[in-house]
Amino acid sequence: LLEHGEMTMTNLSKKAGLKRPTVYLLVEELELLGLLSVTKKNKTNLISPVHPQRILQIARLRAKNIENALPELVALHNSPKDKPKIYVYEGEQGMHDFYEELYNEMSNKKEALWFTRLDVFGPKELAKAKRILRNTKDPFMRELNYNNEAGRAWYRDITTWKYRGKNHSIRLLPDTFEFGMSDNVIIGDKVVMFSRSKDIFVVVIESREIAKTFRALFEWAWTQGKTLEELEGET
Repeated sequence: LLEHGEMTMTNLSKKAGLKRPTVYLLVEELELLGLLSVTKKNKTNLISPVHPQRILQIARLRAKNIENALPELVALHNSPKDKPKIYVYEGEQGMHDFYEELYNEMSNKKEALWFTRLDVFGPKELAKAKRILRNTKDPFMRELNYNNEAGRAWYRDITTWKYRGKNHSIRLLPDTFEFGMSDNVIIGDKVVMFSRSKDIFVVVIESREIAKTFRALFEWAWTQGKTLEELEGET
């Protein structure tokens, strides 16, 4: 192109001794790199090279961009290995996808510690949760649920359910513990919080130390939780 100037795709293919599909790919790549331009004239694509000086301009521009980004790249490279990873998912699809991922982790013998208020779930969601639990081989899980009508109904249903695994335990927290409209779980090095109010968000914090702290808080709350039978015996 530098020698012959503006050319059609056909002429360029002949001069280069390459097949047209190969030339198309090369032209697209060089156009993206800013080393040539493609214009249409009378329904024919004309390919023109840029001035060789442009190569130096492009190289300088890219060097400047790399130089500007370098401090951030160095910070990422030197970041502590234990730095928490934080992810945020939005919408129902992201929420459902993450629920399935959590159930898969439970089937790998990772204990899931749940604390939630069950009235944030609709009947179809609860039915789906039961189907997944039924297909999860002996899931390791403990639940701390809010002591309201939905929590008590779930307790009665699950504790008398023939599919309940031997490693699935439930307690209810007294209603003096106010729960927000959320569902939360600690599993492995992850703390997962599902916000189930008007807008749906999933916040995932992946950190061994943070998960350890939340697990300790759960264990304390577990000592405050009671079975439905114990709560009913107090009334």
